Amino acid sequence: MIHLGLDTWLWASKFEERHLYCIERVHELGAQVIDFSINDPRSFPVQQAASLVKLYGLEAVTSTAMPLTCNPISPSSAVRAKAVEYMKALLEITACLGSKLTGGVNYTASGYLTGHPRTQQELEWAAEYMRSAATYAAQEGITIAVEAVKRFESHLINTAEQALEFVELVGMPNVKVHLDTFHMNIEESSIGDAIRHAGKLLGHFHTGECNRMVPGKGRTPWREIGDALREIEYDGTVVMEPFVRMGGQVGS
Repeated sequence: MIHLGLDTWLWASKFEERHLYCIERVHELGAQVIDFSINDPRSFPVQQAASLVKLYGLEAVTSTAMPLTCNPISPSSAVRAKAVEYMKALLEITACLGSKLTGGVNYTASGYLTGHPRTQQELEWAAEYMRSAATYAAQEGITIAVEAVKRFESHLINTAEQALEFVELVGMPNVKVHLDTFHMNIEESSIGDAIRHAGKLLGHFHTGECNRMVPGKGRTPWREIGDALREIEYDGTVVMEPFVRMGGQVGS
């Protein structure tokens, strides 16, 4: 059975101690899953968050958008090494939360664009890094799901097909695909076919309208998406991730 959830990006792009109230709000809104958007592991209040997740009986997931200073496909070996450290910190937080899943842009720095098509060297750097991260994650039984995102955020993985190719290149059983309806609306010729193509390797799923608002406030083909998820017998997490304005008001 699919587990429905909310992303903390509804309230904060950088989750800190002052955002702990979000955990209770997710519970009050009836969600089963809370997806912590962790874009700076150093500022995340892990012990307090873990206690509240347990208190409210929520299933925790983590996701990230890696910064340019921690880029797995940087030409700089020092920057690539920082990416490994960043991911290990994120995985430690994930384990402390009792989570078995982390997703997001965890294979490159979010916003890193070279202005050229991806190279084989970049893919090899990303795969080498991901094997190291997956080996570390496996010690805690954690799956890493790599998110296909729009071409304006990354040039490495934009489609479900590219994500699947990358998962195959990495060759680790705990590395899967993370799809997001907002990005799919831009990059996929058929959202339903992309979901079916991912099949059993689909590990995490984000929902949001084509205009970044809540489902129903745009033109995303929700029936097609639901039918495809049922066809592949998806029983993982489906998390709503619209973007917001200060104070929790949904924005475009």
